[in-house]
Amino acid sequence: MAPITHLNEATAFDPTPFLSSRVQRYAPGAIRKLLPLESLPGMISLVAGKPNPEVFPFEKITLSLKGSSKDIVLTRENGLIDGLQYGLPGGNPDLVKWLEEFQCEVHGINRSHAWTCCVGNGSQELLHRTFQVLTDPGDPVLIETPAYPGVVGFLQAEDYMLVQAKTDRHGLNPFDLERSLSQWPEDRPRPKLLYTIPTGSNPTGRSCPEWRKIEILRLAKRFNFMILEDDAYYFLNFEDGPNRKSRSYLALERMVNGETGRVIRFDSLSKTVSAGMRLGVLTGPLPIVKNVIKLTENINLQPSSTTQILALALFRHWGHAGFLEHCARASDFYRLKRDVFSAAAEMHLKHRATWDVPTAGLFFWLTLRLPPGEDTFELLGKKGMEYGLLAIPGIAFMPDNRKTCQLRASFSLITEEQAYEACRRMALLVDDAWGDWVRKFVPGVVRH
Repeated sequence: MAPITHLNEATAFDPTPFLSSRVQRYAPGAIRKLLPLESLPGMISLVAGKPNPEVFPFEKITLSLKGSSKDIVLTRENGLIDGLQYGLPGGNPDLVKWLEEFQCEVHGINRSHAWTCCVGNGSQELLHRTFQVLTDPGDPVLIETPAYPGVVGFLQAEDYMLVQAKTDRHGLNPFDLERSLSQWPEDRPRPKLLYTIPTGSNPTGRSCPEWRKIEILRLAKRFNFMILEDDAYYFLNFEDGPNRKSRSYLALERMVNGETGRVIRFDSLSKTVSAGMRLGVLTGPLPIVKNVIKLTENINLQPSSTTQILALALFRHWGHAGFLEHCARASDFYRLKRDVFSAAAEMHLKHRATWDVPTAGLFFWLTLRLPPGEDTFELLGKKGMEYGLLAIPGIAFMPDNRKTCQLRASFSLITEEQAYEACRRMALLVDDAWGDWVRKFVPGVVRH
């Protein structure tokens, strides 16, 4: 690996040539672009069709936190009205400011006018918007495989050319990626985007080590593509000690390439605070964020004001340190569940399956040792209900819809007893598949 030399100087990567044709057809929202001006001293606004808060029936919202004797009370005088009213398409300004300061602290990036954050109704919405901003239907896209089906679904629906970026037990493989891009036909446009889940990948639970991220960042500059860093499980990392946790692409890009703005980062509150609040965060170069906000203005106006004000009140109560302490507790909670499932798999599935113990996230990725020609889609479809076991077959995570002997098992909600019983039932499924296979070729063998 070549030495890293870009420690101080950095240039801002300009993503505007990457903008899609379709996003340029959208005009900024005529109403919402004026809303920030309403707060100017002496301004009388006749702009927005906002309802008068006097008709809202809510007087206050009280939040009682686990492990705290102090409630958080939102009243009409201290933020509740903002949470009940229309807001800005990029998110509550105070929440966005808190998030920008948090990103600076966690990822060591410098505060500048070249990047910003915006809030969306979950990171899934922000991912979809970003693809709309940077690509047009049919464009080639590099996608980490096995892949998150939530992204594969909307890309396949618009006939994208999905170029599989292979992974192994250490996550995204830069050597395979380099080979694929080096052999790219000269008469075809290269992919502009690489989509990856670098920490506790969904579905594999694998994490990309820092040295690989460095190589992938170099490839991004060499082959001129941007990295969509979907890091929903970043704070559910089971690696012990800060020195064992890989820094993010966002944190590394300045040091590695001497530039900023080639990485667009997605964070989610779903795995640590609340999935139902539907709050995601995009951190990226200003031209991209502005265009994502422009789409929001035109499509669904804004993220939820109510859940944003709840999150802001919680974050102000916690501070950065308190939020990180909460995430550490959540990580410890899931680490114990991971260890239980790992022990259950070791007891029941040894010699029947292979797996890597996940370093982060909520999933085990198991490869069942099935008879020739068998796959988990057929096995779970035919026998899963009979054995009382639900899991997602590997085909769901393959952009080319190929059948596999793999499945994804989530350990987040099941009890210790259920983990052992699930692995026992999975073992019976494998044994049954072999029994059926033997009966095809050995006359007289009867199923017991």
